[in-house]
Amino acid sequence: MTPSASHRLLRFGAVAALLLVLGLQLTAVARQSLVGDAPYHLLAGHQALRYGRNVLNLEHPPLVKLVAALPLLGETTLAPPLTVDGVLEASLRVFDDPERLDRVRWRSRLLVLAAFGLPFLLLCFALGREAGGRGTGVVLALVMGLSISSLPYLPILQTDAAAALGFAVTVAAALRYLKAPGLVAALALGLGLGLAIAAKHSGVLALAPVVLAVVLGRGRRLRDLAAAGLAALVLPWTTYAVANFDYDPAAGRDAIVRYCRGEALIVGARMEPYEAPLLAVERVAPSLAQWLTGLVGIRVQNSIGVYPTYAFGTLASEGRWWYFPAVLLVKTPLVVLAASLAAVIALGRRRRWAVPTLREPRFAVLGVTVAVYLGVALTSSYNLGVRHLLPVLPLLYLPAAWWAARRRWRAAALVGALAFEAVALAPLWMSATNTWWLGALNPTRFALSAGDADYHQNFLALAAAADRRGIGRLHVLYPLVDEKEVRAYLPTAVAVTPGSPPESGWYAVNVTAEQYLRAIPRARPEDVRGHASLAGLAAAWTPAWHEIVARGDDHGYVAATFHLYHLRE
Repeated sequence: MTPSASHRLLRFGAVAALLLVLGLQLTAVARQSLVGDAPYHLLAGHQALRYGRNVLNLEHPPLVKLVAALPLLGETTLAPPLTVDGVLEASLRVFDDPERLDRVRWRSRLLVLAAFGLPFLLLCFALGREAGGRGTGVVLALVMGLSISSLPYLPILQTDAAAALGFAVTVAAALRYLKAPGLVAALALGLGLGLAIAAKHSGVLALAPVVLAVVLGRGRRLRDLAAAGLAALVLPWTTYAVANFDYDPAAGRDAIVRYCRGEALIVGARMEPYEAPLLAVERVAPSLAQWLTGLVGIRVQNSIGVYPTYAFGTLASEGRWWYFPAVLLVKTPLVVLAASLAAVIALGRRRRWAVPTLREPRFAVLGVTVAVYLGVALTSSYNLGVRHLLPVLPLLYLPAAWWAARRRWRAAALVGALAFEAVALAPLWMSATNTWWLGALNPTRFALSAGDADYHQNFLALAAAADRRGIGRLHVLYPLVDEKEVRAYLPTAVAVTPGSPPESGWYAVNVTAEQYLRAIPRARPEDVRGHASLAGLAAAWTPAWHEIVARGDDHGYVAATFHLYHLRE
């Protein structure tokens, strides 16, 4: 094959892979049900857009919620102006009308994908190009678009894709600044940081590459830091201004008070000392007070460990230092792990075509960004899924992309393997681990929970599985999930409730029940916040689960995370 023909073939393959990435994202939009927190995010965004009051869900900045809730402006009003009282019940109104739910699910996700998910992949290309050349950029964008660790999280109604976009803009701008420092490059740094902060409170960690790039660059440091700082304020200020376009001081102060008194977050009395200072800030800058309230609330919740999470048969509230390293090993595709190892070996051998020196400023920026982010993650009690690593996944996968891009056959093999895996697993990527091909023998299949396994995203897949089997009436055992949500996707389904003896018929037991109902009795009370309440929950649900297992014929797992049983007469 001539070089020109080989080049045309490579370009054709890259275009085909990009089209596949887009097709898979549309599949995620169409075939995944709303994830767990999405109804609350939609309601908070709806309240801000319709009434100009940003008083709900302060633990997340309003940017993504405003974008996601835009389709709701043309729908029937979900709720009158709300306080935090009864807000979770009000958020379930999105499930009242299945047709409206379907419209909102499609439109909101397409908006989030267009505004954040697809631009994130484009910025992965820019980041890879700045770090290792055009080929590295292409491979990195395709790896992020086809990997089970990132693919399903780009269109969901959460803040992670937007935060990842902010980090990608910031780091790419930092690498550009090191090459050509100046006022424009500094403004780009600030805009990236502002996007990260406007998307998620952890976006403040993007400050590290901004400061380091300006310090290591050869520009006018004080001027450029000031310019970046001012630019970083633009998007957060704008989004909070939109969310508070009809700001009511009484409602705004009431929201801050409720947050500080533990009525909106599980913070106990830990936020009470912050009430007076936050109210003082509110009198001068309401938006800043709201942002600080969310930041403080998240820090307090993290310090006390409010989310008992399951991992490898154990339950804990305080977080595990090994959780995110284990998640990376389990959720990173094996071909990416292999390519990353090959890249480390190649760098160790210091071949001629390897990166000249690791002491270059660009590697300091990349390394410090990863170190700061992972350092915070490793000490966090929010062990809720690989999606929390999305902002630094491109940096972690960068060595693999760089190594693969050195040879065309490597790039083709890496991208081809990921494409095969993504198609084979569609649309169950969020539930998959990298040993999925072992089937029932997969040792990590149910090792994790929450956003790594089932985050309510598989109800549509469950409905399709029931339809293929001709199951008209399906009983669903999924603790703490409202029947209204179940029936929005499976209209004839029945939600199992504690204390009701199982009748004959088909039953789908969610894997979350199997995980937690086993782990709660084995957990030490001192390791799990609210252990007594959880123990009561387990005692209430375990009899029904045990009876289903004892009386039912086991039909294996369907829709990745539902165990199917049939109880005879």
